[in-house]
Amino acid sequence: MIRRHPRHALAATAAAAAALGGLAAAPPASADQPALEHCVLALDTGRQTCYEGFTAAFSAASGGRITDAPDNLKAASRGSGLQELRAETLRLADSGGASGDVIVGTVFRDKDYGGGESLTFTAPSPCRNNDAEDWWNNMPADWNDTITSVQPWANCWIELYSDVNRGGDRDGAFRDNTPDIGSYMNDRTSSIAFR
Repeated sequence: MIRRHPRHALAATAAAAAALGGLAAAPPASADQPALEHCVLALDTGRQTCYEGFTAAFSAASGGRITDAPDNLKAASRGSGLQELRAETLRLADSGGASGDVIVGTVFRDKDYGGGESLTFTAPSPCRNNDAEDWWNNMPADWNDTITSVQPWANCWIELYSDVNRGGDRDGAFRDNTPDIGSYMNDRTSSIAFR
C-alpha cells in the first residue's frame, strides 16, 4: 500500500531532494562519451539519474514498462505520439505505477519540448487533482531558472514558482502539454509542484 506523505514530511523530503539533486546528477560527459541530457528525479528520495535519450529516461522512469517513448518530442507533438504517451502514463498510474512509481511530469529547457534536455519527475502515488499539492520540489541547481515547456503526466497538474519552497510568483496549473509556458515564468522556475 502506498501512503501519501504529510505536508511536513513532503517539505523535509523536498529539502533533502534539493540538497541531493546536484549531488546525485551524473557527472559531465567527457569528449568520448555522449552527454546524458535526459534525467529522472524521484520526488520521494531526491535521487536523480540521467540518460542519453528521452526514450531511455522514460523507460527508466516507468520501471521499463514504457519503452517506446519518442526521442524527438518536438516531432511527436505534431502527431498522436504525445497523446498516446499520456494515455499510457494514465494506465500506469491507474495500475499503481512501476515499482510503486508514477510519472507525474516532464519539463524542458526549450519550447516545443526541444533542445535535447528534459527532467522527468516520478512520485510514489498519482496526483489527486484537487487544491492540495501532492508533491513538490525545489529545482536541482542545473535546472534552476531554465524551464520553457512542460508536460504533465498521468492525472497531474503542474504549478511553477519563481522562488524556492514554492515562493514568489506562481504560474499554472498546467493541465495539458504546454510547448511554451509564456514569458511570465519562462526561465524563472525555482520550484515545482504537482497536484
